[in-house]
Amino acid sequence: MVRYLTAATGWSVSEGTRLCPKSRRVCLAPAAFNLKPSKVGNFAMKRKRKTPRSQKRNFGYGKQLLYAFVKALCAFFGPDQHYGTRRTHGVRIRIFVEFCRRHGIRDARYIDLQLVEAYGSYLRHRLHDAYDWADGKRDKPISVSYAHNLISTVNTCLYAMRRDEKLHLSARKALGVARSNVRKTQIQADIADTKTATDRMIASGNERGAAVVLLTRAWGMRSEEAYLQDLDRMMREVTATGSAAILEGTKGGRKCRSRTIQAGEFQREALEFALSVRPAGSKCLLSETDSAISFYRRELGRCRRILKKCGIPSFRELRSGFAQDVYEEIVRGPSPLRGPIGDRVLDRIARETVARLLGHGRPQVASSYIGGY
Repeated sequence: MVRYLTAATGWSVSEGTRLCPKSRRVCLAPAAFNLKPSKVGNFAMKRKRKTPRSQKRNFGYGKQLLYAFVKALCAFFGPDQHYGTRRTHGVRIRIFVEFCRRHGIRDARYIDLQLVEAYGSYLRHRLHDAYDWADGKRDKPISVSYAHNLISTVNTCLYAMRRDEKLHLSARKALGVARSNVRKTQIQADIADTKTATDRMIASGNERGAAVVLLTRAWGMRSEEAYLQDLDRMMREVTATGSAAILEGTKGGRKCRSRTIQAGEFQREALEFALSVRPAGSKCLLSETDSAISFYRRELGRCRRILKKCGIPSFRELRSGFAQDVYEEIVRGPSPLRGPIGDRVLDRIARETVARLLGHGRPQVASSYIGGY
């Protein structure tokens, strides 16, 4: 029995091995060519073996190495989830991609443990001094925490692409120093400098940005919490009980009454100013046409430059100033950044209070604001 292939009927079955003089069909032997009938078309075709992802360039995520890392992160975390994490890793991995390019590597399949360890040595050199390349380019020194973050990004991106930990690099062993989140520098965000900065913002037409700065320093809010907070609700609570809770815009959805802050003179002043400059018909500092991201980039971007000119490094520094005020009020003494710790019991109570009022779940986080032991 022999099969014949025709354009009209696909495989047909007939007896014998000769050409049919009427239909002029071509005789094909399936056993000889190892062909099977196709389920879709009229022609039988041999199925092509699929190339494994491990044998494709950049493991099948793209031709260019940087693009492949970004696509691997999207496949690992999900294209619509963890945007901040994917964006952060996508920016940090550029340094590793440039390092690979300078070593002649443009395909992730050829990245080995020796190259990853050489990258760790390169970052270790940048902890102490700038790194000079052969072409004259000079890479600036970096901090210990940033070097740890760069190695963590390489580990994450390589795992997302390879789905194994054969190229995992220990940041502590590669850099020779552990990362510490304990603050050791003095806080540069006292109330006088904050008011000076807000005066300049008001003079330049950034009244709502000045309100965010005052709310951040007086109430310990994050910048997003400051411009999303329901100001009417806060004023009602302050009028009724003398305190108000931070509920809107909280990180991680921590919307609870445990973060209730007593309203002093400075807190009332900041809240009243925010109420006076908010858009008409709005409960918060955003207008009907504003989005949170546009306000953050446009208004707060200009205010951030003014803060730095007044000696305040960032909005987070304002939260550190609030944390120091709370700590010193509880212990009735200087913070660990200003002097030795007196009573250990009061110190523990103060750290727990600072962490709770700042919206953190662990008391240990207070060390990154007010210093350690």
